[in-house]
Parts: sequence; structure tokens; C-alpha cells
Amino acid sequence: MAVDTTFQPKTPTYAVDGSGAVTIDGRQDGVSSWRIRSVVATPVAGSSAYIKWAPPPPSAAPSAAVAPTLGNPIPNEIGVNCGQTVYLEGIGAWLQFIGTSGFVIGTNSFEVTGGQGGCGG
Repeated sequence: MAVDTTFQPKTPTYAVDGSGAVTIDGRQDGVSSWRIRSVVATPVAGSSAYIKWAPPPPSAAPSAAVAPTLGNPIPNEIGVNCGQTVYLEGIGAWLQFIGTSGFVIGTNSFEVTGGQGGCGG
């Protein structure tokens, strides 16, 4: 018997950018993974954007995501190639998300959907 890894959405899809944190509560929906899609108005080959997550309120809202620099790791952040989708599992079902601010390549945001399953990156 094969294991079904198909993503099953459980929450609405939220637009997330660097202008402010977006809180998504998927606890009552059975969320165990997140599908994060980079949306780019003008894709540039080889470019990426960053999204990070933090505990829900009353925790402080996270600051906008930034590219990591040598020797300075950034916890709870991932880079997503422009136009690509990643799946994160086991990070919680109630979180605040924020993307990179000040994009150089035009309008850029993320679509974030809570659900179950999913694979790829």
C-alpha cells in the first residue's frame, strides 16, 4: 500500500508579504503542514525570497524576513525560489508569517495555506 503524500488544504490561502505579519490559526482545522508558494510579478531566474514564522500572539510579531549572512543564522526562516512551492511540516498549527520586504524585482508575495500532507520543495 502506498503512502498518500498529496497536500490536503485545511485553511483558506493567505497572502503574505513583508508589510506586516499575518497570523493563521489552523488548530481547529487539523493543520500539520504548510504549503508556501512564492508569487512573483516579474520572475528573475535564480532569484529567491524569504519567509519566516513565529509563535502566535501575544508573542511579538516577527520583523520582515531577510537573507541570511555568513555566520548569522536566522531561525524559523526559509528561502523559496521565485515561483516555486515548498511544504513545511511540524512547525505548529497557529503561527505568524512574514515575507521579505523591499523586493527589488517587483511585486512579490507568498501564498500560505495550512493543511495536511504535501511533499516537494
